[in-house]
Amino acid sequence: MDRFWTASAWAHRLAGDLLDLLFPPRPAEESLRELLPPFCFRCSAPGFLLCPSCQEILPAFLWARAPYRYFGAVKQGILELKYGKQIDRVPWLADLLEIGFRTYAASFRWDALVPVPLHPVRERSRGFNQAAEIARELGKRQGIPVKKVLLRVRPTPPQAALPRSERRSNLAHAFRPQRNFDLAGKNLLLIDDVITTGATVRECAARLCELGAALICVLAVARS
Repeated sequence: MDRFWTASAWAHRLAGDLLDLLFPPRPAEESLRELLPPFCFRCSAPGFLLCPSCQEILPAFLWARAPYRYFGAVKQGILELKYGKQIDRVPWLADLLEIGFRTYAASFRWDALVPVPLHPVRERSRGFNQAAEIARELGKRQGIPVKKVLLRVRPTPPQAALPRSERRSNLAHAFRPQRNFDLAGKNLLLIDDVITTGATVRECAARLCELGAALICVLAVARS
């Protein structure tokens, strides 16, 4: 009898492990924290109607939004994807991104989703670009093509570690277009996993604007 219950418990545990492998558990959703007003109407920096950066220089994008704060389960899921290489987190993060899409972007006609690029060295080390992965999933769901319009040609230190006065210069000449997609008159939605300082998406939007895009907006899963 003891052997029967031991075998039964082992089989139950094996079945649970197989289910976890086929359907990876999602982070605890009770710790999700929505991004709620007040936030900057251009870049969504919390606590401002128009943040100091946007007062100084308005960005080339019309707006940048995220449905959630970079906290709790969202932060955990993003870190597990980026640094734990847990690619199975992509569908769940795309679920959250799609909530943001329905809230902020569904009323626009988008010609393409444009993932924020990684430098090739970092992308090879990681094995993927997390922004491209979640953009691809959202694109499939919404029927919008994903275009790798930008290249990151210069590696840069993390923006969050720099004072605000150095963030723009840190990203100067960091991006260039691939010229594989005619941007003139196009409506483009930049996609990233998390907006921290906002300087990266500002620089990307500036390059897209120079190439003649008609409308540029930014959507991320989370906002610091």
